[in-house]
Order: sequence, then structure tokens, then C-alpha cells
Amino acid sequence: MKLIVSMAVVLLLAACSTKAPSDRYIINSIKTADLDSSKSISRNEFKMYFQGRFSQIDAGDTGKLPAKKLCPAILAERICEGADVNQDKYITIDELYNRLDGEFDRVNKDGKGDISYKEFHEALLP
Repeated sequence: MKLIVSMAVVLLLAACSTKAPSDRYIINSIKTADLDSSKSISRNEFKMYFQGRFSQIDAGDTGKLPAKKLCPAILAERICEGADVNQDKYITIDELYNRLDGEFDRVNKDGKGDISYKEFHEALLP
């Protein structure tokens, strides 16, 4: 329940602005993503965070969202780049899931198994 409430707060904050994410947004996102409180974010936590964001936005549980709606809502434009593989202007949960592995590798600059909070923060920047 705590995770759902945290994610709802993050989504609300994201919906309120199209500017660069605020410090509060970043802190809430990190707390939400770091499920085991390990002070780093694993590949699985990274993927679960963005899949959770997708599910929150996909209120009708359709499994796909217009890219124009999803990308600004998750405040991570780079993650959306190239996710729409079939170029139908919709991103499915499967397309997003496949994109997240590449994004994790991109932000994992030190090559360790987990990403730091700083690296996660950089993933959220437009």
C-alpha cells in the first residue's frame, strides 16, 4: 500500500509540470524505486518503477498508451526515445519493458550491477 501511495504522489507531481523534475520529485522517485532500501537501484527495481508508472497512467488497463501522453508523464523522455518500435505512436507495456534494459545500461555509467541514486536521477532528466 505504501508503494502505491508513493507512486501516486510521484505521478501527481509529474502531471503538474513539464519542466525539469524538482528535487522533491527526484527524492520521491528514488524512494519509490529503491524497493529494498539498499541505497542503489537494481535493474529489476528500475524496470518495476517504470512499469508501475506505465500502469498508473494506463487507467483503462489497455496495455498501450499514446507516446504523447506517456513520455511527459514519466518525465523521462530518453526512455521513450525508440520505445515505439512499430511507430504507431503508441507505446505498449512490452515495448517499454524492452526499452528499459537498454536505458538501464545507458545510465549505469560505472558498469556495476546496480545504479546509484545520481545515475537514476540522470535517467529522469529530459
